[in-house]
Amino acid sequence: MTESMSWPLAVLIAIDQLGNAIAGGNPDATVSARCYYFAQIRPNMLKYYWRLLELIINFAFLPIDGPQHCQKALEDEPAEEFYPGSDLTRAILGILVIIVCIPLSIIHRIAVIIIPKWRYKPV
Repeated sequence: MTESMSWPLAVLIAIDQLGNAIAGGNPDATVSARCYYFAQIRPNMLKYYWRLLELIINFAFLPIDGPQHCQKALEDEPAEEFYPGSDLTRAILGILVIIVCIPLSIIHRIAVIIIPKWRYKPV
């Protein structure tokens, strides 16, 4: 954890990395970065699967992180290796993304109404 990263943010990133590991990915990479990598950087025959997950994640984080959350996540960890995983682990990943991102998108939208300073502000 860096000095500038808060404890709650570090815990949330660790949970994200755990979910990525459970779903057959690199345990040191996040789900967001993995989805962007396989959707945009190294597209394959499952490009549309990865793109769909990227769109769902970007939508969930839009109110607090702005557009392109997944791209920003990859830029934060450029040296990581990314594993596509097996069919089973990709299915687990898809389920995890849907189960987590639907409530998160609602929570984030409510949060920026209650606490406006959390709303994403373009630079």
